Amino acid sequence: MDKSIFTALNSMQILKNNQSVTSQNLSNTNVPGFKKDIHANFGSIYLDREKGIDPRVYALSDVGAFDNSQGTLNPTERPLDLSIDGDGFFIVNPKNGNQALSRRGDLKIDENRILIDNTGAQILSVDLEPIEVPPFQKISIAKDGIITIQPLNAEPGEEINVGQIGTTRGTENVKLVKSLDGYIRTEQGGIPEPDQLSNIVSGFLESSNVKSVDQLVAGIEQSRAFEINVKFITTAKELDEAGASLMRMPN
Repeated sequence: MDKSIFTALNSMQILKNNQSVTSQNLSNTNVPGFKKDIHANFGSIYLDREKGIDPRVYALSDVGAFDNSQGTLNPTERPLDLSIDGDGFFIVNPKNGNQALSRRGDLKIDENRILIDNTGAQILSVDLEPIEVPPFQKISIAKDGIITIQPLNAEPGEEINVGQIGTTRGTENVKLVKSLDGYIRTEQGGIPEPDQLSNIVSGFLESSNVKSVDQLVAGIEQSRAFEINVKFITTAKELDEAGASLMRMPN
């Protein structure tokens, strides 16, 4: 069998993975703060004939990353809807998993008075602890993440601080990647230290940065590329059979 078939199969595997990424992006178009997964980039490698190996070219895929560009900030007039304007992430504790970073800001208070997002992930404080919010008449969240409430039965103008939402921009020396659970962490599986440099905007929700049309076009291109590789394998098979037939011809 012609070894070029393995080159085509390698490319098809990458295309299959990219199709999964496209589907993932499209399914999260309406998820607040979702960051688009980036398709694997095609590269190539030449095998060295001097080492006794045929010099064939193989497609290589880079480790998938995510697009950290900001989505649109949409007004909701709800004080517990938060967005980060510019760089940065909220620090969260998912229901299942280790501490992570997130841009999702559709917050609420659970039955235990703990601040969570709509997936159930706890929003952590600058001390990396869950934030407990007592019953209140009014709540406000400042751009530095400080939460202020007017308690029930409080005198007019009486306010108390109940915590500060932890945020981080990360560092230039730390690469952030998406984990299998969809949350963002460092390559080692941890999170950067809180630095409170992010600008929080209350009453706005950040939309997903996925552009549906771009993803649909990418899906069509991936399907066509997959078909080309299938045709390539068919052609290689026909050439291989023709060569074998010639070898069987009598002298």
